[in-house]
Amino acid sequence: MGVIKITKIICLLTLLFMLFSCENETWIKPESNSLGCSDYLSIKSPDGTLYNNVWNKKAAKSYKWTQCLEKNPIIGGEIYGWSWDWPSSNNVIYAYPQIKLGSSPWDPKPLVDDQFPLKISELNELTISHDVLIDTNGQHNLATSMWLIDSPNEVKKLSKSSIMAELMIWTYSTPEHFNPAGKLYDTFKAGNKNWEVWVEKNWGDLSGENDNKWTYVTFRATNSDLKSSFNALELIQYAIEKDILKQEWYISDIELGTEIMSGAGIAWINSFNVDFK
Repeated sequence: MGVIKITKIICLLTLLFMLFSCENETWIKPESNSLGCSDYLSIKSPDGTLYNNVWNKKAAKSYKWTQCLEKNPIIGGEIYGWSWDWPSSNNVIYAYPQIKLGSSPWDPKPLVDDQFPLKISELNELTISHDVLIDTNGQHNLATSMWLIDSPNEVKKLSKSSIMAELMIWTYSTPEHFNPAGKLYDTFKAGNKNWEVWVEKNWGDLSGENDNKWTYVTFRATNSDLKSSFNALELIQYAIEKDILKQEWYISDIELGTEIMSGAGIAWINSFNVDFK
């Protein structure tokens, strides 16, 4: 009996050690060509502007974090992305490295796209598709986001007062990533996807750097997928019908990025396409 008990204890300790090791697995960055690691670095790529967004870096405190824009040295030299290393224990979003079209009202060094901002009431089509590869040991999502503003001219002034809403579309999130902000408002089907709708009408900058408020709405796909295509205009029109968003607003930019909650990793953008008319 003593041998059996000891064996059971050893097995239990071994199992706990294995679980602990998996949760704290050291991530090894694969080969890549770093394009730079400066805060808010912008670099143009064939699919859009890469942007090293580290909006909540202060939450890392004394942790020696890194976040860089990357170019894949293997796949023809035309695949771009970003890498990161953030704390693994906190329950916050540290950063949102991304690829984007248009100009964000928050961007300190904007690259103005003459096609933006887009007036919502004049859109007949807005289809977004992407294919992303991610290797990580932490928690994150993959989200398309849009800043909605109330004037077509304000975006060139980069005034935070022009921001009316933040629209996010989550097509992927890791198992332990927390829910979107706000409350679960509704569920509905659009295209071939089922969506949760999360809404907060008095949202703000959690980093504490800005005091303005705006409406926050997230559409989260119930089935996570790093490769996705969806009719974003249908989602926007749903939110307008529910009086969450306004038809007279403008889309200042369209961003695809990873909201990073913990750990280290690398993301490669195989494709990012936005079709609108």
